[in-house]
Amino acid sequence: MREPWHDAQMSDQQRTEPPRTADERASLTGFLQYQRETLAMKCAGLTAEHLRERAVPPSDLSLLGLVRHMAEVERSWFQWW
Repeated sequence: MREPWHDAQMSDQQRTEPPRTADERASLTGFLQYQRETLAMKCAGLTAEHLRERAVPPSDLSLLGLVRHMAEVERSWFQWW
């Protein structure tokens, strides 16, 4: 049986293109939004069980763990602003 993420198609039309020229904050938020949308597309359609599944043993990282990690990293970045 093929896993659901094998058939997922990503499209740049579904993501907001980051600005090519902008100030530092606009560039950072634009690229973060692009990465958020990319991760959301990767997770779309997966069950909670699939999101918790470890991707590559012996790693403990799952897509859900990656979402949590990204949220924490973003919080720390914007504390500096």
